[in-house]
Amino acid sequence: MWEVFLYINPLCSYCLHVEQAIIDFTRKHDIETQYHFVTNYNMATINDYMQLKGFKITDIEERNNASQEVVEAAKLYKAASCQGNKKARNFLMNLQEQVNVLNNPFDDTTIKCAINNSGLDYKSIMADKDSQCVVQGLKRDQQLSMEMNIYKAPTAVVFDCENESKPGVMITDFGDSSSQEDISNSINAMLERELPRTEKYVNSSTVISLDKFRR
Repeated sequence: MWEVFLYINPLCSYCLHVEQAIIDFTRKHDIETQYHFVTNYNMATINDYMQLKGFKITDIEERNNASQEVVEAAKLYKAASCQGNKKARNFLMNLQEQVNVLNNPFDDTTIKCAINNSGLDYKSIMADKDSQCVVQGLKRDQQLSMEMNIYKAPTAVVFDCENESKPGVMITDFGDSSSQEDISNSINAMLERELPRTEKYVNSSTVISLDKFRR
């Protein structure tokens, strides 16, 4: 069994491609996997998101809008997780697709479409997204990001639970191309090479104890 912590920008199409590639890899190799999608937003992830959308990172108005949208999407995802982690992941990926692949505006119509497509209750999510529970949950996610030394999105940390004494694999570089095929090929090569047969791990950042990061 693997345990995967995937740190993502909730409105990033590149993150969506990475999410899909890792899920496809574990399904292809029939690896039982527990996923933790963790929203990550800081100056670096906002800059990356603005560049992805074609905005100048010096544009204060666009930066404020981008920051507000990313934070709002993170709150929606955290509220959705109250109705089940799998449905919440489906909602997150649906929202990323609606905004960045289909180029729909990040507005109530798009949000409602993503929620309905994921089998979630719209009214409950909208009521919960500003709750204290969601606020505290997002704070815990930010703390977890700091504990794992996560500085960019996407970042994946993969643990092989069959041998928990091994450090986790941290992947921060998924290739320069935004093509789903190129990202999938890159992830497949890294995971097939590093996890099953060797004890050499990707990236110099080493994550030692899995139990420390479980919530």
